Amino acid sequence: MIEVLGVKQAHIVKQIKERGHSFSKASLSRVTTQADWPKTCDKAAIEAAITDILQDAGANPEQLSELFTWYEPKPQNPEVDYEEPEPEMLTVAAKQFFKMRRDPFENEINSESDVFLVESHRVILEDMLSAASAGSMIALYGECGSGKTIIRRCFIHQIQQDHPDVILIQPARLDRRKITAESISTAICRALQIKHRPSAEERDAAIEDALIESSNNGHLHLMVIDEAHDLNADVIKLLKRIWELTHGFRRVMGIVLIGQSELRKKLSGQNVREFTWRCNQIQMQPLGVHVPAYLRHKFARVGLDADAIFTDDAISALRGKCHARVRQGIALDDTDLDRSYPLSINTWTAKVMNLAAQIGENKITEKLVHKV
Repeated sequence: MIEVLGVKQAHIVKQIKERGHSFSKASLSRVTTQADWPKTCDKAAIEAAITDILQDAGANPEQLSELFTWYEPKPQNPEVDYEEPEPEMLTVAAKQFFKMRRDPFENEINSESDVFLVESHRVILEDMLSAASAGSMIALYGECGSGKTIIRRCFIHQIQQDHPDVILIQPARLDRRKITAESISTAICRALQIKHRPSAEERDAAIEDALIESSNNGHLHLMVIDEAHDLNADVIKLLKRIWELTHGFRRVMGIVLIGQSELRKKLSGQNVREFTWRCNQIQMQPLGVHVPAYLRHKFARVGLDADAIFTDDAISALRGKCHARVRQGIALDDTDLDRSYPLSINTWTAKVMNLAAQIGENKITEKLVHKV
């Protein structure tokens, strides 16, 4: 406002002093740039004096009405400048050209050795295991193709191999939107081998007794629900009530929900806030700097050396293909968004290898990557 009217700060400070108030030019500068008022000044009197001075300088009522409103630009709905690549598989010609025994990106997980894990993945696996031992709740969410399903399969494999004391409970409805209280009760009865009860009340009592008895026998219980973003609010609230079952000072069941990013939005709703307050939410991270190691692992599992196929610059360019630009709006800087998830890396790699096979290029370079 001061700049718009062409009034110098020194003039304002002088006019304030003439009105009998002490206010320095440095203080005025902090007020105009940071909305930082001196603790010892008479703020109301100074505001009134500045208003009078600017009114005399020609400020209109509309300008004066927002004179001391601190403006700070807020992010608008961010716009992500990124187009997901169309899924593409390696062609038969590409596999023959690069002498591949099998596709490194399609149905490639056949054993624990095929799974590529980084530190963030191991932390997630530990958190999921602690959900069983501590009886806590976890919600794991991430983008499509970020590796959630592989983490779930790896976790279940570890439980079956190394933790026979953990009883996994997994509702079996293929359509998660149709999971109900009945589905969850049926899953618990199936896991704990509880015989059918004629009434819901008898069944619920039998479930509670069976969970406590199983805990007394040294077992831990963990309910795992995949595609949890399709659960409705009533089921989520029911899960919280099941989680509240205790035996002494211990909870008898932990809960792990796994879903896409919509799961986070669903858990932010007011109608499930009691669940959310008690749930540890974990986001799947992109591969990031681990992209080179990921590709080397993938190709090593099919008997190939990735460094013999790709230059270092080409691998960096593949990672760059997965970077998005996020526009925050006016007066805010754009930010980068890393989307180097396994599915995206697999797709871009398949695209560039198919192109290389078409033109007969044995070594994939950065220049070739930028052509797809």
